[in-house]
Amino acid sequence: MIKEHIKDLIKSHALKESPRECCGLILQDGQKTQTFPCRNSSEKPKSHFSVHPADYVAGSLQGSIKAIYHSHNSDNENFSTNDKLHSSRHEVNYVLYNTVKDSFSLFDYEKDKTFFYDRIFEIGKSDCYTVIKEHYKELGINLADEPHNRTDHTWHKRNPTLIQGLFNLNKNNPELPICELPPSSELKKHDVVVFEFVKGAGPNHVAVYLGDGTMTHHPRNKYPCVENLNQIYRRKIHKIYRHEGL
Repeated sequence: MIKEHIKDLIKSHALKESPRECCGLILQDGQKTQTFPCRNSSEKPKSHFSVHPADYVAGSLQGSIKAIYHSHNSDNENFSTNDKLHSSRHEVNYVLYNTVKDSFSLFDYEKDKTFFYDRIFEIGKSDCYTVIKEHYKELGINLADEPHNRTDHTWHKRNPTLIQGLFNLNKNNPELPICELPPSSELKKHDVVVFEFVKGAGPNHVAVYLGDGTMTHHPRNKYPCVENLNQIYRRKIHKIYRHEGL
């Protein structure tokens, strides 16, 4: 439960910062619970948030961090995949205040750890395409199941057009207005990014662009994660798929 005086403080901060998203920390110092407003250092502060590192450190020195809060200035009352991954990874709850609906939401990383965050990598069962499907499912969009069984890491050599064929299935679904874009295209949130890590070997990995220079994906031999889409990754982009309805 979020205490009423904490709600009042977050609401005041959010309305003051609007149309930018506000962000900050909820701290516990003994019996006292308080908020610690932080600067939003995102490059797109009207639609994303990123707690300024210096503010995060300063806040942590004043009490135990119980939650991170931020605001939405649209009808969207849902936590993003990025929010959930960061909450689970850092083991800290997230609080969301929606200024339009005047509503609060809580993501409890222990109770609501939904998805794929703690899944081990398993070809064809819990891998990079699973992350794509899970991401779109949270948006209310069901992507096609794989038409082929993949059981080992050489699948892209035996079937180099598998990823393209898979998204052609999605493109042929009239309920999925998906378009294919060249690798040099400017990325938008929710784009599916297809990588070719070894030149000439064919596409062999996919990720979802989360906006603000970040992506979520499931690397082999690792857990799903959020990473910066840095220049090394960008040079490996083979093509981009975009849902035109988003």
